[in-house]
Amino acid sequence: MATLRITAGVLRGRRLPVPPHDVRPTSERARQAYFNIVADRIAGARFLDLFAGSGIFSFEAVSRGASSAVALDSSRANVAAIVRQAGEWQVPVRAVVANIPEGIERAAADVHDLIYADPPYDYDRYDDLLTVLDTRTALAPDALVAVEHRRRTEPFTIEPSRLRFTRRAEYSEVWISFFEANE
Repeated sequence: MATLRITAGVLRGRRLPVPPHDVRPTSERARQAYFNIVADRIAGARFLDLFAGSGIFSFEAVSRGASSAVALDSSRANVAAIVRQAGEWQVPVRAVVANIPEGIERAAADVHDLIYADPPYDYDRYDDLLTVLDTRTALAPDALVAVEHRRRTEPFTIEPSRLRFTRRAEYSEVWISFFEANE
């Protein structure tokens, strides 16, 4: 079975299994780059992991100093595996079954400092996702939202009111668009 390695922090070197149906986990290089970008924000952060899959972003976040992480995924099997792993490693990662974007508001009602969304490769509801994050998600005043998407795509056609685009990071076939809360 394929595994993903936690790259830094107190859990560094530990491995998580890749869910059998996850055909495109974020590369270790792109994940490390994301955490390098948010390095000055991670200590004590409340992290929200959307389309969590294995939960690697949640575990990496708490490993690097986030106070907690909430992992949302539509797969009950993925959520059960994340809950099991969090218990085994005794880390503050909570996992919730939720359809995204509809279930974000209900499942992740707490305030979040950092949000990472890694939709499936064929995802086509980026504007819906950004709308929910912009209008119905509890964000800290300086929250940073990152949304992964395919290389050379511009999946956002709306102009959010509370979030402003700040940058895009490019890693091979993956691009990550960053939005910062304007509160």
